[in-house]
Amino acid sequence: MHLIAYRSEYRLYFDESRNMLLYERLEELTFATELPYYLLDWQRALTKVRPGFTVLCDVRLTLGPNTTVLPTFLRAYELMLAAGIAVMAEVYPDGPTRMAVSQKLRQLSPLPTRQFTDLADAEGFLQSYSTTAAS
Repeated sequence: MHLIAYRSEYRLYFDESRNMLLYERLEELTFATELPYYLLDWQRALTKVRPGFTVLCDVRLTLGPNTTVLPTFLRAYELMLAAGIAVMAEVYPDGPTRMAVSQKLRQLSPLPTRQFTDLADAEGFLQSYSTTAAS
């Protein structure tokens, strides 16, 4: 797994063997008012993948939704779509505020996503998805 970005708000990695990006959103992103390197980091990551890539989005460490940076997330979704994403698996903590930002993004973007509360389930889904897509 290759590190693409290591920021206080998130980490972004590339797994070449699985043609997958791993995005870990951290607590600090909950309070961010701007993300100056976010889109640049995603652009750099997307130069590594091949069309049909997947994304594992782990947001279990966030403290709640942050709608302030929603336009930035939406732009990153547009970049992923343009690069040929197959599907994104999002992993959320269990709780009443989980998935609020994701639900809003799904209303605004056609990016294919599946939501999970268990990391192993999300990884299994992506593994079976990439196996099915390769067939």
